Amino acid sequence: MDRFVGRKNELGLLEQWYASDRFEFVAIYGRRRVGKTAIIKQFTKGKRTVFFTAVRSKGGLNMRLFNEAVMGAAADDGILYFDKLFKAIADDASERLVLVIDEFPYFAESDEDILSALQIFIDHTAPGTKLFLILCGSSMSFMKRQVLGYQSPLYGRRTREMHVRPMGFMESAEFLPGRDSYERACVYGAVGGVPMYLERFSGKEDVFSIMAREFFTDGSVMSSEPESLILQELLDPKKYNDVVTAMASGSSRLSDISDRSGIAAPEASKRLEDLIDLGYVERVSPMNEKSDKRGRYHLSDNLFRFFYRMVIGQGQSVSGASLEDTSRNLESKFPDYMGRVFEGMCAEYVRERLGYPMTGKWWGSTSKGVTAEIDVIGTVGRGGGVEGLFAECKFTKRKVDTDVLEELRGNAGYVKGFDAKRYALFSRSGFTDRLEERGEAEGVALITLDMMYGAEERRG
Repeated sequence: MDRFVGRKNELGLLEQWYASDRFEFVAIYGRRRVGKTAIIKQFTKGKRTVFFTAVRSKGGLNMRLFNEAVMGAAADDGILYFDKLFKAIADDASERLVLVIDEFPYFAESDEDILSALQIFIDHTAPGTKLFLILCGSSMSFMKRQVLGYQSPLYGRRTREMHVRPMGFMESAEFLPGRDSYERACVYGAVGGVPMYLERFSGKEDVFSIMAREFFTDGSVMSSEPESLILQELLDPKKYNDVVTAMASGSSRLSDISDRSGIAAPEASKRLEDLIDLGYVERVSPMNEKSDKRGRYHLSDNLFRFFYRMVIGQGQSVSGASLEDTSRNLESKFPDYMGRVFEGMCAEYVRERLGYPMTGKWWGSTSKGVTAEIDVIGTVGRGGGVEGLFAECKFTKRKVDTDVLEELRGNAGYVKGFDAKRYALFSRSGFTDRLEERGEAEGVALITLDMMYGAEERRG
């Protein structure tokens, strides 16, 4: 795919910051493969730019390459050290200049002096220039510790920061022209919103055939990608794999994750916090509940959810005698797998399209002692009070009927803290005629998968 796709919000922010026409120091970070470099390269098109990408090296290679990027490969003065290099940059930044140091952690690991040199430059020289400095890194732990952390020489000196996350389902669909809504949703469910992964599904081949080949063929990149990502970021990757595998198998409480993984609860808790920092896991508590003790842990990254549940967890029942068999097995299991993915998609839709900027979930006991759950709750301040949108999300082949609405209304009665309540139902397969009639009469939003992808108008 030659054209640049998506990332309108990120590019818009960078352009807004660039327009200040004063010194800016932007820290950009995010997990590997998420598309940080592509965003920066798209942003710098047509702008005066010095773009340097550090490499993993213990010697002086990065220093030499940085010299070449700043001074030109034909510089005659030998290798200049940081003070002279940054002076040259400052002299050239009397008008807007973008300096990008990509893979910054590699540079800092090979030459720790760059952190102090940048501190001195930012404190004494850079504010008098129009330099737009970008430090970008894929090592989340390093960027948070050595660039954003309070013990770093650079702490408090950034003027902006951007955490680049995987795209949502709506932007991800731009990578899949020609695919129908169901195919787009399944691809998003398998690999999330990472451009590099989405591009593998951009053709016309059956999406489940592609999944079978990419995830169940020895030597393919995707067959080991999540484990590779953990290995690059974290020490003792086996225990992190055990924690993630336990979650993919259905464990969500700390005690259950500890029992299933065989890792003591305090250590499992620390591993979960690390995975949360990396964006692979989230901790969710019931909305508007005072106690946080009922919080649950879920895999928030679709690639990790798919890999550890379908490839690792259910691999023996999915992997067939041929790729065709594997493809059929995947297709048959996918509707059940997509339940939690679909809830996340619906939450995004509630935020982005229905105007409820904050979303969450709720679960608890009813007056009859039955455990109840509400898939998505959106909140917004309106009319001096708090309005909630309560939603149920169904990814089954069966059309949703009025019983789902009745149950949703009943469960919503147990959720406190709202001055007004509205209702929405999301369905992959649509709604019965009597629910359509009732939804129109009662102002219930009825939203199909096709509507979520803009294929038809929303009702309600």
